[in-house]
Amino acid sequence: MSDTAARPDKDVTRTMDDLLARLETKVLAAIAVIQGLRQDNRELESRCASLERELQELQGAQTLLRRQLDEAREVAAQVEFYEQKRLLIEAKVGGLLEKLEGVGS
Repeated sequence: MSDTAARPDKDVTRTMDDLLARLETKVLAAIAVIQGLRQDNRELESRCASLERELQELQGAQTLLRRQLDEAREVAAQVEFYEQKRLLIEAKVGGLLEKLEGVGS
């Protein structure tokens, strides 16, 4: 009877050892996954910081370009204004020259 009593203990021990070995394998695999995820997270945080810096630079460039566009529009409006004035003066001078020519004839 001592053989049968010892045998279940060996089976239990073997089953426990198998379970612990499987658990250890799974824990080690989980640790490897966690380490990989942490590395991925560090890389993503670095990329995110880089993109945030790039975004700020682009926003600064956009602000500058908008300001330059506004200034160019103002200059274009002034050019248009002076062109209209020039055409008006040209028309008046042309009319005056015609009158002078008419007086001289």
